Amino acid sequence: MLGMNGIQIGTDEAPFVIAEVGINAGDDLELAKRFIEVAANAGADAVKFQTHLPGEEMVAEEMEKIGAGEVYEDVSGSSFSRGEHRALQSHCKRTGVEYLSTPFSVEAVDWLEELDVSAIKIGSGELTNYHLLGRAAEVGVPLLVSTGMSDYETISDTVDFLRERGAEFSLLYCVSEYPTDPEDFQIDTIREMKSRYNVPVGFSDHSKGVEASVIAMARGADFVEKHFTIDRRLPGPDQEVSIDPEQLETLGNYAELIDSTRGHEKFITEEETDVKAWARHSVVLKHDVENGQKLTENDLTTKRPGTGVSADRFYEVVGRVVNANLPSGAVLREDDLADE
Repeated sequence: MLGMNGIQIGTDEAPFVIAEVGINAGDDLELAKRFIEVAANAGADAVKFQTHLPGEEMVAEEMEKIGAGEVYEDVSGSSFSRGEHRALQSHCKRTGVEYLSTPFSVEAVDWLEELDVSAIKIGSGELTNYHLLGRAAEVGVPLLVSTGMSDYETISDTVDFLRERGAEFSLLYCVSEYPTDPEDFQIDTIREMKSRYNVPVGFSDHSKGVEASVIAMARGADFVEKHFTIDRRLPGPDQEVSIDPEQLETLGNYAELIDSTRGHEKFITEEETDVKAWARHSVVLKHDVENGQKLTENDLTTKRPGTGVSADRFYEVVGRVVNANLPSGAVLREDDLADE
């Protein structure tokens, strides 16, 4: 179980839904606030942003050399100031959702510590950044650690690193493709990660739609993170993999349904009791029988409703004696049988 500002995330709790705004709102503070309001109205539990300080997290010239210069450009046009992040955090509080953010540099972690955040999301690209992870662990809040682009050996090394520093953390199963093809998911990895690391495990979903997240929650994901937008016509590379408000509401509804349908106890509901009266079968006579006659298997069949001697006692009734003349088709009652 992972505790976050009074929120419990784990196997016995309803799946926690994180709406990832990321850079979909650009650097427009008022638009970002609108994202928060819409996500809250759609039922999100948390709204997540990204804390970018481009010069601290990337070497622009080297990014350009490997053909990733647009990443630096996108981030540079989608960065909020320290004060703006505080305003977003306050707006989340006012609308009743948790504020989360992903730092991409140690300096960004410092900002989030100043905000007194309840948790820090660690992106898949930072899973092996022990410099950043070590600083994040020092903050003393839970870390939500994505595992895209990593195998179990890499994940295990990071888990060991975090445990050595006493960090409280969870993991997220993630495939870092944008968008992710459904056949590239291995959803049962969530259960395997729970078994291996004994921590809550979520699902960071970069596919289109909500279907993969619903499957993941049904198979044990303790929380899900989905990119979210209020308008796919807005600029930004993540719009394609982002769900809209209606889909976010659907995702939240499924989270509630999955929680309400959990349980291992098999019991009969009140409605089932009514159904049982007509759906179960009774022992029924195939033809007329006379008082004192011993019943054979050929004398008997089973038919609905289940208001007589239950069909599960069919072979107990064989060899019993009836104490009255009974017509063909009669539903056999207990008092039709002589005492043994």
